[in-house]
Amino acid sequence: MPDNVTAPAVGVAFATDEIAGVHWPFAKLAFGAADAALRVADADGFRLPVSLGGSLPGFAAPPLVHVASAPTLATTTRAYDFAGGQRLATAGAGQVRSAAVAAVEVLVHASVRGFFRVGDAAVAASVGPGSIPLAADEKFHLRLTSGQFISFVRDGASDGSLTIMPVAP
Repeated sequence: MPDNVTAPAVGVAFATDEIAGVHWPFAKLAFGAADAALRVADADGFRLPVSLGGSLPGFAAPPLVHVASAPTLATTTRAYDFAGGQRLATAGAGQVRSAAVAAVEVLVHASVRGFFRVGDAAVAASVGPGSIPLAADEKFHLRLTSGQFISFVRDGASDGSLTIMPVAP
């Protein structure tokens, strides 16, 4: 069914967009004083006039649009506890497990494609669902509970390692 339709009785065609069997009319925006219309366009003097803050004409209520302040962005880098890091080397297809991690955030870095999992002292990673995949040379920031363990298993024929680097508080 075409998007455009013809108005009954007068025979004038107008633009629509059919969405789920319903025609939604297209309209052009305009603004201006009474008995005048200035069409909106992407050019100086033709853009919609917008005022941030203040009150709207005819309304005593607070403004509908208010900008309190721009968000601030962090300008510092993270500090890593190199002395507290661990390196788990894979040997064959078996999984390896870290010592208890004494941090609430770590950076994990895999030298080979593999899967890791976080949990208690018996945690075991597996290739597939239930473990988080890491590509070779991928780095991943992770929040965990201090004292948890990380298990890693490679996904391929080559041995490699998982480096666990605590993020300093």
